[in-house]
Amino acid sequence: MTVNLPPQPVPTTELAVDELLQEVDGVVVDWDGTVVDNAEIRLSALQQALAPYGVDVDPQWYALNCGLPIREVIARLAGQRTLPVEEIVPSSRRLLLGGPPPRLIDSTIDLLRRAEALGLPRAVASAAAGVLIHPVIDRLGLGELLPVVVTAESVTRGKPAPDAYLEAARLVERAPARCLAVDDAPDGITSALEAGMRVLAVREGLLVPVPGLLPG
Repeated sequence: MTVNLPPQPVPTTELAVDELLQEVDGVVVDWDGTVVDNAEIRLSALQQALAPYGVDVDPQWYALNCGLPIREVIARLAGQRTLPVEEIVPSSRRLLLGGPPPRLIDSTIDLLRRAEALGLPRAVASAAAGVLIHPVIDRLGLGELLPVVVTAESVTRGKPAPDAYLEAARLVERAPARCLAVDDAPDGITSALEAGMRVLAVREGLLVPVPGLLPG
């Protein structure tokens, strides 16, 4: 399944968001680029970790692949080369966690707070490692808003497989078809669609209804 986001995002209105929330039983969100705007600091950390090995990371390429687990990103960047992945990953994580906290994406946080007010269960379904998510949730005070967290360690297959979103639905005890997913990356959107969820995309900080991504 190939997912193409529109070049000019049209934001979902508050009314449309409220209508969607009335039609679902739970909300599952991606983390990187969906709850937190951390693309630049993630890219910078990875670039610094890979620099000693002569590997450059093109920002446009990274924007299309940042939804993948970091080991998969490194494997794609490596090509035919052999890189010391178990040294690069901890280095990138230290650089990422050692910096300032990421900025929250207001549109996603607003949706989550609206869902919370309606009593809908909420969960994170991320391809990132738990060590990169749990400390930041605590640091930003999001524990009550996002009480359930599915990470790379929680499932066998990463995105674009549907496993993370299916596991999140299982943990909040809701049918996947009755959940609204929010994700920013093509692989993540594919993952949510494969799980059978309704989907909103995040584009330039906005919640975007993409044609064909909101099944009735």
